[in-house]
Amino acid sequence: MGHLTDKDVVKIVKIINNWSDPKLTWPSLVEACKSKLNISRTRQALAAIPAINMAYKDRKAALRNTTQKADWIKDIHQANEKIEALTKTLQQLQMVNQQLLQRFLIWQANADMHGVSLEKLEQPVSSLR
Repeated sequence: MGHLTDKDVVKIVKIINNWSDPKLTWPSLVEACKSKLNISRTRQALAAIPAINMAYKDRKAALRNTTQKADWIKDIHQANEKIEALTKTLQQLQMVNQQLLQRFLIWQANADMHGVSLEKLEQPVSSLR
């Protein structure tokens, strides 16, 4: 059986960091090490290695935090669709913002050419209230 090499520890930490199942347990990690890396160690042996133990605790906390957020999408396909829709909306808003900035520059130049003061431009319009 022997000691775990540094490469083995890195591989196990990678398994932990990429853990997608919302429930991470030591027995499931031991089983994943057996099946994916052909490394057979007990829970206690894995937990005794500081890098593995820290990665385990960090990932467990991260999984707990993500499952507590009610508005998070658990299905990757749905998440990708939502990202795509939000990206389109962002692009549209950026385009509208650019158009408004261009319009503002025109208004600013016209106000300057026609002698409209900043005080006049910032005067509240009573009919809009």
